[in-house]
Amino acid sequence: MTPRGVSAPGKAFLCGEYAVLSGAPSIVAAVGTRVVAKWTRLPPAPERLPPEANGAIAAAEGHFGAVRHHLSVDTRRLYDGPKKLGLGSSAAVAAASAAAIAALHGRDLEQDETRDRVFAAAWRGHSSVAPQGSGADVAAATYGGFLWFRALDGEPIVKPLDPPSSLVMLLIWTGDPVRTTDLLARVSRLRAQDPKRHDRCMAALAEQATEFAHAFRSDDGAGVIRRAKAYNTCMGALGVAAQAPIVNSKLRRVAAWAESHGGAAKPSGAGGGDLAVAFFSDPDAAERFAAACKNDGLRPLRAEMGAEGVRLLRVEESPIHPRLRRRTRWPHTL
Repeated sequence: MTPRGVSAPGKAFLCGEYAVLSGAPSIVAAVGTRVVAKWTRLPPAPERLPPEANGAIAAAEGHFGAVRHHLSVDTRRLYDGPKKLGLGSSAAVAAASAAAIAALHGRDLEQDETRDRVFAAAWRGHSSVAPQGSGADVAAATYGGFLWFRALDGEPIVKPLDPPSSLVMLLIWTGDPVRTTDLLARVSRLRAQDPKRHDRCMAALAEQATEFAHAFRSDDGAGVIRRAKAYNTCMGALGVAAQAPIVNSKLRRVAAWAESHGGAAKPSGAGGGDLAVAFFSDPDAAERFAAACKNDGLRPLRAEMGAEGVRLLRVEESPIHPRLRRRTRWPHTL
């Protein structure tokens, strides 16, 4: 059967937020809530694709060649109604758009060279709307799995990882979507107004990110839990210094529930709301934690961690009839 589309996963930062922008390592996971990009030769609707998709398409056509199809992108799985879930929808849109161009030229999306070119195109597209980003979210949306990511002088280093065998990870949605740019702006203001305090905060984050990455790569689940707790503390300290609600009241509640059940939790991403990620060594404790969060008005997300990267569309990912559900869709002529 001729493929009619592709999909790309969302992402969850496990550790390295903020510090990755200064060259520290980060650990990021692809999440099995996927953006779908489909193509057709039928005339498009009047809506247009978002800028990150347009940028990724232009860059991908530079790698793979131009095509003449109409592309639509469905992001509904990364939303709760009108609210973003904090799973990197823009990065997934960019990755899916670039992958669609590659697939239309018959490229194998599982080949390393193809994925490297898709990543380069997607990062370029995503940078058009988030120039301050590290690229880790785009890497997760492209390559999938669990990744060690570092950007030195603008050059990304991406390495696949296996998670610790004893580690259980859960995502908790706080219900409060956040504009990452607002938090980054406050941290930038701290750097300008009090560079020494900013640098102390970043040094602490970088140290904990490095130790977290080492524990994750070394199959040390207990070490990951300890470092996640420490990273949460460091993110809170950065928020106090920057007068930014990086670890807000809901995220503190998630962390408290995790600790009371023998685990640890921290913001997944820039903080201020959106997602938390929790780590446990005991699956039963993780389930009790999830139930406690749900009873406290915090929503556990039952999403696959370490999901596959960009791939051809599968039957179960095909959008259902548009009259039966709401979707976010931007057609564009290719």
